[in-house]
Amino acid sequence: MFNSLIVQPTLLPVNQLLQDYCNSPVFLPNNISRIAFSPCSKYLAISKQDIDDQYCVLVFYCSNWHSKTITDDNLYLHNKFICTSAIWSLAFGKGVSELNSITKPILLDKNDLSIPITTRRASLDQRRLSLSVVNRRHDFTKHLFLATGLADGKINIWNVDTGELTLILEDHQLAVCGLDFTSCSMQLASCSHDTTIKLWDLLDDGNMYKTLNEWTHVINIVKWSPDESLLCAVGPYEFVVLFDTITWTELFKLDGHLHNVVDCAFSSDSAFLVTASYDTRVLMWSTITGEIIKAFAHQIPRPLKIYAGGDNGAFVRSVAVTKSNQFLVTACDDNKVRWFPLVSNHSSNTIFEQTENNVLYVAITSDSQTMAVSNRNGDVRLFSTVTTLLTSQPLSLKYLCRLTINTNCGHKRQDILNLPISHKLINYLLYKDISMKYTKQII
Repeated sequence: MFNSLIVQPTLLPVNQLLQDYCNSPVFLPNNISRIAFSPCSKYLAISKQDIDDQYCVLVFYCSNWHSKTITDDNLYLHNKFICTSAIWSLAFGKGVSELNSITKPILLDKNDLSIPITTRRASLDQRRLSLSVVNRRHDFTKHLFLATGLADGKINIWNVDTGELTLILEDHQLAVCGLDFTSCSMQLASCSHDTTIKLWDLLDDGNMYKTLNEWTHVINIVKWSPDESLLCAVGPYEFVVLFDTITWTELFKLDGHLHNVVDCAFSSDSAFLVTASYDTRVLMWSTITGEIIKAFAHQIPRPLKIYAGGDNGAFVRSVAVTKSNQFLVTACDDNKVRWFPLVSNHSSNTIFEQTENNVLYVAITSDSQTMAVSNRNGDVRLFSTVTTLLTSQPLSLKYLCRLTINTNCGHKRQDILNLPISHKLINYLLYKDISMKYTKQII
């Protein structure tokens, strides 16, 4: 069990160079509500507004975020993309996923028909083959791309390698507040203030093949699970819903928050989901049963419902899960970035708190070795988490087996409940070994 981090995250040497770029007099010192790392961890996208009132995305390239030599060759501005209106969301996408060593061989083996992700790929390939390929203009399999969701409802797709605006997706009527790519198949999910979720196939020239509009309120964020079997959408009025991505039926409408839900993240094995809310908490849900596994409080004692549902001073703005599900990282309006242990059996207490004034968002690279924190002052700060991960509790063989089994389940995840194994092992696969008693605040 974790009591405290042996080595806390530390500022990287390249942080100063990034600060110099972000604080340049050509940019306004305003909110940076969204930042994103590329799947290869070498690119960082930051939305900015310049003094000429132009909205732009700065894409930085760094061959080694942890280099002790600070030079322009180590970190430099790779692209500057000018957009036609305010930038609400960012997402990187690449045709071939660069996942962690545990899931990579599982998800990328196209010849193994036992792998659940091939079920989804087969349905995608069947739909693509039924369409004409004569007029396809773009190849989204060879480069790294960045999607930007804009206030005017447009989604710009930029080729990061060439700097070209490859495609503009136009179907949303209002601001596009959430974007997310699948890990392998270049499917893009978008959500908007127009109350809809749209699914786009970039390997079919950006064809919009599905619209979900079963509600009458804004959707704040959408996220694919790493195995592409689930899509999560969160929004106001405590809204959290999980969809099956083959049938597009609603699997669970998750009830537990007391305020707007503004961010979410899946575990690396897709077995659980974490959601961040203005009610001062992050909730951890099982994607198999829909039950709450654990709650992570950002205000103690936990506020009563009348306060949790209002302006409580501890809105949780952002949440991320590190590689192999070891830690939960959050950004909160009380000017704190917190680390929580996910594999701890009995505790949901923070193991590290870091003061970051006006913090808005946290992003972590796919290898979990670098963390970026953005704020309302127009800054982005970079931290090393390498030593933090190395000095944390080692993962047991049993734990790694759980990751592998859950990663393989895909759309048949519910079958775990009927496996011919002991009830104790089933509970372990469901992460019930780390669950804590939870009751929803009533008063």
